[in-house]
Amino acid sequence: MRSFLALLLLLLGSNLMAQQKFYFVAFADKPNYKNQLYQPSSYISLKAIDRRTKNRVPLNVNDVPPDSAYLSQLASLPLVMYGNSRWLNGAIILSEVKNIGDTIKKLPFVSGVSYLGPAYFYDEADDATENSLENQLNILEQSFENKRDKNDTLMAGRSYGQLKQLHDEKIVSNGIGGKDVLIAVIDAGFKNLDQLKPFKHLFKEKRILAAYDFVEREEEVFDDDEHGLAVLSCMAAFQPGLICGTAPQANYILLRSENAASEYLVEEYFWTLAAEYADSAGADIINSSLGYTKHDEKQMGHKYSELDGKTTIITKAAEIAASKGILVVASGGNEGDDIWRQISAPADGPHVLSVGAVDKFGSYVGFSSVGPTADKRIKPDLAAQGKGTVLLSKDGKVFEGNGTSYSAPLISGVAAQLLQQAPNTSAEKLKEILTLSSSQYYKPDKYLGNGIPEMELASVMVMANQDSILDIRELADQNLHVTIYSRSIQKVTITIKEPVKGDLDNSTFSLKKGLNRFVIKGYKKRPGGLYHLSAQFLVKKNEMDFMKP
Repeated sequence: MRSFLALLLLLLGSNLMAQQKFYFVAFADKPNYKNQLYQPSSYISLKAIDRRTKNRVPLNVNDVPPDSAYLSQLASLPLVMYGNSRWLNGAIILSEVKNIGDTIKKLPFVSGVSYLGPAYFYDEADDATENSLENQLNILEQSFENKRDKNDTLMAGRSYGQLKQLHDEKIVSNGIGGKDVLIAVIDAGFKNLDQLKPFKHLFKEKRILAAYDFVEREEEVFDDDEHGLAVLSCMAAFQPGLICGTAPQANYILLRSENAASEYLVEEYFWTLAAEYADSAGADIINSSLGYTKHDEKQMGHKYSELDGKTTIITKAAEIAASKGILVVASGGNEGDDIWRQISAPADGPHVLSVGAVDKFGSYVGFSSVGPTADKRIKPDLAAQGKGTVLLSKDGKVFEGNGTSYSAPLISGVAAQLLQQAPNTSAEKLKEILTLSSSQYYKPDKYLGNGIPEMELASVMVMANQDSILDIRELADQNLHVTIYSRSIQKVTITIKEPVKGDLDNSTFSLKKGLNRFVIKGYKKRPGGLYHLSAQFLVKKNEMDFMKP
């Protein structure tokens, strides 16, 4: 039995475990928040302050912790203080007292008490990790040692296909692996992570900056469910010739908020605490491969009408996280074949980057949850491989798994790569770049949203800072798609010269400041060959040749 559970049993009695219940106590205000607001170093890290500055995010009342006097009075009652929330202004408590909620409601500073579900803990036996692939891994590492930076297919190993789909297969040789970017992974546990060779670089290079289990209130996260391990392998695993994630050079915070043995509303509150932790620590990206629709107690479950981006607790928390300048990436859900069908929370958040699943051919897979949201917004936002995704298991074996849980971290990793290339890029701009660089940005749908991002194009976009043509290409609609960066609001005249007749086409477009991508129709009727495109900006002219097959 873990240390926290042992303490809990001493406090409350092991024979009463089934009677213990979680509640959230909401406070009416923060009476002294103005005194704390402008002392941010007392409640968030310097990295978190820097991220707010980069994203132009002002401090506000939900950055300040709940009132300490309120917490002290609450703690004097027969209960366990389980966690305090800055964003929701309240506390999660655990108590065996039957009518504790009625007692708490009488406190003058309490605005409400919500029942979150029973306490349900389990103690999973720690299985020794099988290093059955140890010899094989050593052989692979030796055999590929002399081929480093020469063959991306060999270096990425079995991950090559899912990287190539994102046009990210050169991640190993180009050295862009999310260096200096901080990713918080909120999940159900990271079983045996500390014992597996493809993650050894994280420990050797001290890339795991922190870990915490909000379910059991301890720092150990390597002895619970393995779902988070598989999720993390999509980003952080690196074993030359065997497996390669999309951000093996990033730094990580590993947070457990999900109790895989049950499904109650309290887990959405644990997720909120984890997101607040990530914010305080200065995380740039949150990856959440967790989604909530139904709960073990029916009345706690969500209705589709609640998937409106502003109703469920976890979506509210995800939106607050996004408002702090964090890129929140969430799996869309695996209910596509279920009667529910629609995406899950928090993927419905307007500022949450939700990710659906495709197979190795880039086609929609039936289990991937679909949009739109209850308020008719397109979701998911993007898609990545979620069927046959190459993952790592708790016993060190590489296998193929299915789920949007694995699509999301692929996207989180490529977002980290973009941040490495342009560290001052805001979360909002990152989301825009990933969307605009995707395969069906021009016609998003309820299955794949804007489609699959292309990292080569996204990398060009994130580095752009001058009036210029960034990209010209023909997409699946057989039209010409032109990407332009503009330093100001202006008009641009596009001239296209055909290779055979040499005649000219002229079109004028209005540009917004920043990235612009637009469609030139009728291109599919033109003959193949080398074309010349020029863009006349307000004060300069930019030209580019492109080939039509």
